[in-house]
Amino acid sequence: MDPRDRRLAENEALFREVNERVEAIAARQGDDDHVYEFYCECANTDCTMHVRATLAAYESVRASGRRFLIKPEHALPEVEDVVERTDEWWVIEKRGDAGAYAEHLDPRDRDRA
Repeated sequence: MDPRDRRLAENEALFREVNERVEAIAARQGDDDHVYEFYCECANTDCTMHVRATLAAYESVRASGRRFLIKPEHALPEVEDVVERTDEWWVIEKRGDAGAYAEHLDPRDRDRA
């Protein structure tokens, strides 16, 4: 895998892990319809934007280790596809080796192992 693609996937995975903590805290409140602020899981290491989404929407994204929740327009079309769009957020899916690596870094896959 290209070193740049590896770095991009690792950055996205880092924000995904932070959002897993946000989700765990929010889940204890038990309100799937409440809107929470998650971190944008884009590949930009300087991005500190937040994404407003429900727990149900976040869980839908997390069904695949290749998918990430990002702010609109934060996608990198050379390595990922936008698979869902709303006004507040987009869902991107990593392709090829970067997608396989993103799955490898998925904390939920580690928890299942």
